[in-house]
Amino acid sequence: MAEHEDPLSHILRDAESRLASVEPTPFSPNAFATLREKINRYIIQLIDESLKVAKRYRSDTISAAHVDRAAEYLVSDTSRRFFRHLGTVGGIFLGAALSNLLSMATLGSYSGTGVAVTTGLGIIGAFLIALHIARD
Repeated sequence: MAEHEDPLSHILRDAESRLASVEPTPFSPNAFATLREKINRYIIQLIDESLKVAKRYRSDTISAAHVDRAAEYLVSDTSRRFFRHLGTVGGIFLGAALSNLLSMATLGSYSGTGVAVTTGLGIIGAFLIALHIARD
């Protein structure tokens, strides 16, 4: 590795050279090019996330545990993000239900539609929050 070359470039070049020796038989040329691109993107994301994990733990170097934690986060990030958004929407629904309930109680005005909407929002909101908590 040249002294002025950054580690990321070295790692990407090393991965490219290893992929060059792989027989792309089951892949079409376009599919193999896409595979290479995805691998390079994953390597960059893994390095970035490993650095973030190490900084989070105030470490001067990136350890194997940091890389493992970063890999777990990258693999599970998509489903976690989805359930986090569900939890956010659930919180909004539950907040709207509680706001409606407080408004109806303060004004002393209860309508069938208002109670049904408030109950529905509360149930759906609580369910989405519980789903987020269970999946996290």
